[in-house]
Amino acid sequence: MRKKTKPVFLLLLFLCPFMSMAENDYNVIFKKALEAVDFDFEEHCAFTETRVDSEHVWVGRFDPRATTNERWQIVSVDGREPTEKEVEEFQETKTHDHSGDGDKRVHAMVEPDSVQLVEETGDFWLLGFIPDEDQDVMNSVDATIRVDKTTHRLDYIDMRNHKPIKPGYGVRISKLITRLTFGPAFEGGPVVPLSTRVEVKGRAYLVVSFDEEELIRNSDFECVGKEPTDYDEKNGAG
Repeated sequence: MRKKTKPVFLLLLFLCPFMSMAENDYNVIFKKALEAVDFDFEEHCAFTETRVDSEHVWVGRFDPRATTNERWQIVSVDGREPTEKEVEEFQETKTHDHSGDGDKRVHAMVEPDSVQLVEETGDFWLLGFIPDEDQDVMNSVDATIRVDKTTHRLDYIDMRNHKPIKPGYGVRISKLITRLTFGPAFEGGPVVPLSTRVEVKGRAYLVVSFDEEELIRNSDFECVGKEPTDYDEKNGAG
């Protein structure tokens, strides 16, 4: 006598394709939110950069309309006029072409197709992701993404450890925080990287301790290469 198929099995068989679609949707949500970020904003935006490290607060202004060597101008160091040495040091940090660095950093942080739902509210999706292929990092770090539900805008990508990380022999990281925030440069403007925060604290070979912290904030954006209506059309504004 042939056994009857259980109703539960039939239900699961019916739901499996939809469950798979729902899981994949969060990867799509993140991908679309990331694609909407303008990582090439330096091509058409002037802005102020404030960089806070363990020693100083550096303020500089970028303007793409200036000649290549004059696009970055230092404004102040710790709220005062910079010295000649500090001007040289600032310019040395700006000799590298950083275009595309933000995009590469995000893709290096987030393992492809690993995005899953952690929490959903009426205002946002909080998504989790696999931060790295290294097993110790995967098991030690809470990695989250927040996407605004109304605008589908990427709010932040955050990684922070909940237990020590041992990336190699003799190295122990007690604190690791990486947080990237995003938002519109100005009303009707492109979504751009607004800040990058990195904190690393630990010890190597029991004798060398390290404690580094850096915060970079972009602000005071000015559209100099596109009309605001261009952004409105791209963002679907009426």
